[in-house]
Amino acid sequence: MLAGGVHGIFCLGSTGECAVFTPEESFKIVQHVVQVVAGRVPILAGITETSTKRALLLGKLAADAGAQAVVLAPPYYHKNSQDELLEHYRTIAQELPVPVVAYNVPVLVKNALEPATIETLAREGSIIALKDSGGDANILREYLMRTEDLPGFTVLTGMEFLVDTALQMGAHGCVPGLGNVAPREYVELFNLSVQGNYGQARKVQERLIKLFDICYQGSARISASASALSGFKSALRWLGIIETAKMAPPMGSLTAEEEEKVREVMVSLGFLIE
Repeated sequence: MLAGGVHGIFCLGSTGECAVFTPEESFKIVQHVVQVVAGRVPILAGITETSTKRALLLGKLAADAGAQAVVLAPPYYHKNSQDELLEHYRTIAQELPVPVVAYNVPVLVKNALEPATIETLAREGSIIALKDSGGDANILREYLMRTEDLPGFTVLTGMEFLVDTALQMGAHGCVPGLGNVAPREYVELFNLSVQGNYGQARKVQERLIKLFDICYQGSARISASASALSGFKSALRWLGIIETAKMAPPMGSLTAEEEEKVREVMVSLGFLIE
């Protein structure tokens, strides 16, 4: 990731199997990332949990391990009102020693962060940034319009397929799960977009969309299947970065045949040389 030129590291995100680790495992992961990165880029750690109390526990562990900020989606399991979410974020912002980045990812947590909620939290200083993985360009634009006058407030997209579009709309960057496999290409996409070279940016974006086929193998073809994340791990294994594509239970792992299909996708697009 660092060799690819990324501007920061987000550990314990959705791609990182955050929902299946124990607090102790999460602490060790953040601690290890901090040691490896050694201050070269900022480190953000995910602390999404089912309650304010649980999120605070993870947040304090992440801060103790050395994370510079925490990333927090709304609680999952229960359906929460926007007023409840406001209090959730405010309490965590007040009690943690590091800043909070809000994370809109309703497909995983059921509770969406409405633009008015983000604006309120941003203006009062409870959050310093937003990662939006909602997939709705209309809502992303409203996030941007409501916060564009706030100096330093950052809006990031987590939608791998829409990075060029989001940056043209005024987003400040991206946090793509596929960036674990192709960090250089996403940095290139960011740089081209910032430079206004949207034609070339679109070509890079479309190549990355084709690469996402690594997540559509076997049972991963089921919409939002947990095993889709094994496609990322399989790609990293083929690149020689990790040793196994096995997922933490109960998340499914790809078979050897499915992993071979991942390799074929990478070779066909030039991300892996045979």
